[in-house]
Amino acid sequence: MSLQSQNVAALVAAYTSPARFSSAHSAALALQLRAAAPKSMTADQQKALETVLQRAADVGEIRKARERTAPPAVRARRAELASSWTSLHAALSALVSIPKEISPLGAEAAELVDRLFPEGVVFTTADALSLFGRSQMLLERIEEEGLRARIDALVTPMLMRSAEVAFERIGEVLGISADTTSLPPRALAEANARFAYAVTTYARALSITLDPEDEAGVRVFLAAMAPIDGARIVPGRAKAADEELEDEPSDPGEPSEPARPGTPEEDPDAPYVPASDDPIDNPFIT
Repeated sequence: MSLQSQNVAALVAAYTSPARFSSAHSAALALQLRAAAPKSMTADQQKALETVLQRAADVGEIRKARERTAPPAVRARRAELASSWTSLHAALSALVSIPKEISPLGAEAAELVDRLFPEGVVFTTADALSLFGRSQMLLERIEEEGLRARIDALVTPMLMRSAEVAFERIGEVLGISADTTSLPPRALAEANARFAYAVTTYARALSITLDPEDEAGVRVFLAAMAPIDGARIVPGRAKAADEELEDEPSDPGEPSEPARPGTPEEDPDAPYVPASDDPIDNPFIT
């Protein structure tokens, strides 16, 4: 069946109407559109395609930032910090049993263990925020009381350095570090909406010069738009539980329960966030 016998206007409208995409697909879709772009384009069409690529890059940057602070990342950093303190405690405790007749290292290690870990390492089982606070206190005490040199003399200095690095890293994912920029709650949703708008704008830019009677031209247009078919979210197929929720988890150490299906958005004018099961888009999926 030739294109002339079909409703070309309807085909074009399918691509020039607003569409929805998962932010996880933005990078690949932008590159696919670039690869499928017509060889000959006007300056406005080329600019529209470049905007698509830029909007996809913007989405990618926000996804990377969200990945760093997503619940799985927080749990990993919490475990890393807990492990560093447990290792230091174990190394010092191993020296406690050395009889003083053999070496004074046993007594020195026992004093440090009593001063720094009077209750053992039970504090390492606390949530991320509590562990951060306790670690900060321990590191400050070690510095203020001049214990760092004594610890390094007993066990490898890498154990203390490991605790310091783990402390810095958990501060980053908790958004505590000075160089950490906190993203607005709906940053990803808004960036993804701008990407979807850029894709639609690009499709419209290509359609402006399209002659419905030119079968070859219509085929070029459809080929350029083909990548959209595999990435577009079709209304009604997405599950409510898979919405790309933008609210951050209440506890930085543990994910919150997902919102119940059908719960209305607080801001009815906010950009729609398409369905996704990606943990970066949805902080409740781990």
